[in-house]
Amino acid sequence: MAAKRRELSVIVPTYDEYENIKELCTRLFKAAEEAKLRMELLVVDDESKGTEATIKIVKELQKKYPIRIHVRDKSQERGLSSAVLLGFAKARYGTVLCMDADLQHEPESVPNVAKPVLNNQAEFSVGSRNVPGGGVAAW
Repeated sequence: MAAKRRELSVIVPTYDEYENIKELCTRLFKAAEEAKLRMELLVVDDESKGTEATIKIVKELQKKYPIRIHVRDKSQERGLSSAVLLGFAKARYGTVLCMDADLQHEPESVPNVAKPVLNNQAEFSVGSRNVPGGGVAAW
C-alpha cells in the first residue's frame, strides 16, 4: 500500500472576490495545520475591478502563508474552467483541490474532502451539499 500523502495544492479562481481572500486564507491554513497538511494556495484571478485589491491582499498574506497569485489579463483565456485548469497545471503538489473564493465552500472542510485522495483510498473526491451530512453554510 502506498504511503499517505500530506501535501495539497488548493486552487481558487477569482473574479472580483478580494473581500473574501483574507478570511478564506486564514481559515484554510488553520484547517490545514490542524490536519497536519502541507498546503499551498494558488489564486488564479481573471483581471477585474478588484484585481489590484486582490494582489495587495495576497502580497500581505504571503508574509505568513504559502500563497501565490496568477493574474490573467484580458488578452489571455478567461473563465472559470480555464482558470481551474491553469491552476492545476501550476500546482506544486500532486494532489489538487479546487474551491470557490466566496466562502460557500467551507475552508474547514478541505482536509476531509481531500482525505480519501491523500490516503490513497480514491483517485478523486467531490464535496457536495446533496449527500448525507452535506450542506451549504450561511444560506
